[in-house]
Amino acid sequence: MEKPLALLFVDIADSTQLYERAGNVKAAALTQRVLKHLRLIIETNEGTVIKSLGDGLLAAFPTADDSARSALFMMEQQEDYGLRLRVGMHFGPVIRGKEDLYGDACNVAARVEGIARAGEILATEEFVQRLSPDLHRKAKLLSNVTVKGKTAPVRVHQIRTAEEEDAVEGTTIALVVSDKADHRGLLTLRLTYRGTVVTMNRLLPRVTIGREESSGLRILSRQTSRQHAVIDFSRESFILTDHSTNGSFIRTGDSLPVVLRRDSTKLVGSGLIGFGAEPQDASEDHVVTFHGELA
Repeated sequence: MEKPLALLFVDIADSTQLYERAGNVKAAALTQRVLKHLRLIIETNEGTVIKSLGDGLLAAFPTADDSARSALFMMEQQEDYGLRLRVGMHFGPVIRGKEDLYGDACNVAARVEGIARAGEILATEEFVQRLSPDLHRKAKLLSNVTVKGKTAPVRVHQIRTAEEEDAVEGTTIALVVSDKADHRGLLTLRLTYRGTVVTMNRLLPRVTIGREESSGLRILSRQTSRQHAVIDFSRESFILTDHSTNGSFIRTGDSLPVVLRRDSTKLVGSGLIGFGAEPQDASEDHVVTFHGELA
């Protein structure tokens, strides 16, 4: 019989690097200590650990609130481990087997966890809509993602920790709007790449950019990282955060490019962004054109 549950997938990010850095014995011991602690957090919040997934766990909760509280506490504790975690959550009907859960909801939760960055909690729209008001306020809509076997994209939210809610946006690229602008209009940022146009505004407040297939704007260049950058709409500005190895290069008009390597700059008007190398013209496979305006 199907039963609706809140599902949580959590794993240790960059576990391969952990084994390379610490060696097999120490890494395995640390992984087991962390998983034991995560189990305790899950059980304390009315959850049940369904199975272990090597360096991660699948858990089920009766309510979305229980699952969200577990995820937030995990993130608060990750610094104590010296590791970073990655969490994905979804709410939906599942069938309980002897040692596993079955159903489309499990696939969706796993997919959401798979696209989360290290140190990030992601959750679906179905999950977020079942949160109590206090926890619902921690959710920030990111974008739509495709899930294998589903015809419609899945809306994904970030569940922000208290630290993330209070943090000053230090690593940013901002589209600055004059104080005299008519803020009743819709501020937009149009991104164009090889015939694909993505228009960002408060209705689409986040776009992920990179070589990965799940990216909101996929860049087909070897110079671009798999998870290269993220653009968020925040406080009437469009915020670009660079996560890449090679950096992001922003050219406005005829000016010299500003290089972002996990750093910040302001963008005014229109121009080119090179994801991984300097942009020369819009036809290059690593270059996106941008244009900001008040509609």
